[in-house]
Amino acid sequence: MIGTLYANTLYQKQIEQFDRDFARANSEELLKLHHMLKNLYIQSIIQNDTELKVDALKRLVKSASSLRLDASPYERELQTLGASMLNKPSELAKISPVPPSVPPRPTPSKSTISDTALAALGVDFSAGDLTLRFNRTLTQNQIKSFLLKSSNTYRYVFDLPGALMGNSRTYESNEVGQVRVAQYDKQTIRVVFSHNRPLTLHHRVQDQHVFIGLSEKTGAQSATTKPYESTKPDTPPRRFNPATKTVVIDPGHGGRDGGATNGKYIEKTAVLSIGLRLGKELQKRGYKVHYTRSKDTYIKLRDRTRIANDKNADLFISIHANAAPTKSKNKSMYGVETFFLSPARSERSKNVAALENQSDIEEMNHFSKQTYLNFLNREKIVASNKFALDVQQGMLDSLKQKRFNVRDGGVREAPFWVLVGAQMPAILLEVGYITNPDEVKRIFNNSYQEAIAKGVADGVDAYFYKNN
Repeated sequence: MIGTLYANTLYQKQIEQFDRDFARANSEELLKLHHMLKNLYIQSIIQNDTELKVDALKRLVKSASSLRLDASPYERELQTLGASMLNKPSELAKISPVPPSVPPRPTPSKSTISDTALAALGVDFSAGDLTLRFNRTLTQNQIKSFLLKSSNTYRYVFDLPGALMGNSRTYESNEVGQVRVAQYDKQTIRVVFSHNRPLTLHHRVQDQHVFIGLSEKTGAQSATTKPYESTKPDTPPRRFNPATKTVVIDPGHGGRDGGATNGKYIEKTAVLSIGLRLGKELQKRGYKVHYTRSKDTYIKLRDRTRIANDKNADLFISIHANAAPTKSKNKSMYGVETFFLSPARSERSKNVAALENQSDIEEMNHFSKQTYLNFLNREKIVASNKFALDVQQGMLDSLKQKRFNVRDGGVREAPFWVLVGAQMPAILLEVGYITNPDEVKRIFNNSYQEAIAKGVADGVDAYFYKNN
């Protein structure tokens, strides 16, 4: 599968690191190795890589037993997969001082890649034209397109089969406005052109490349698709009743944990205000709303998702403000971002997660003694990704309408502990950089906060319309 093919080297190095360091690791080092294996397990779910899952689970049995944690969930998962338990807890004493390395997986050849799942290997954008490079040839009828029109925005949507390598991308140009490329679900890549006026867009397929853009730019005149049409009246969008939906809003930090600061500006104050505005907006639309905190109180990380689970929430939204890692980057780093739970794939995601996770080190120790395998499955990760995409787009549209010039930080994956344990689609918002001298004023501006709240509520509506 994709995970095995494209992340082979990184995953193999982590497996080899565990095998090399396990026998001589102290308790602190062993705990780090244990967390690394948990992340490998989550990645195996995302990539649907059974081989990687088995490799991670076998070693989780070892590390959990050495840490005197409950290894039974890992053992049960292995039995479910039908894997042999080569290193059961009772056999730990027989393990040699330095366990032999697992034989490296063969590096896939180009022919191997071409015979496996369809994947977009690269994306190029220039002067309003988009090119996607795939690992094998597509056909014209595999690409679906439609138009979504709101009061001020035309969204031209293209759905392509396959998996997008790397993170989502956002581009902007005078010719076509904004272009977003992202993984919509596990089998679909979605490309969206957004502009405040109608566009004449075409797409064509040539060998392993898909071109989308203006006809005179892409040369698609000879392979013009039919004109894009709005959804037909006899196929209305899915209906849902907001009164049957429950949303839990989690204003980050609180009480003794102020979060990020910039002089008189404190993160916990801004995110509480935004959270309360969002709650009122959702209630106006008919949703049931609960808060993890509605005043300046400290709430433990594990209690935040527990509240959502106890309320049988349909969605969980944690609200935060970001901070640059160093003073030298205070002016250059700004923008809004939306995260969903996953092992971090980039250094930036790791930095953001580390910042939010440091609020209570004891919480990390608590989670290290629990298994969150029961709370994680591929379907929930995919649903959270979809929810994040809708909310991010909702925020951008709302802020743009209010003429706030914000940067689109995109939808990203990161291992936020506050999202661990949520039994429903869960996301974490970074509504701006409190360390940026200009953006910090926006974050505490009433109009900006209202625009964020409306945009997130629009994203909630969009998610339920599509996935009810």
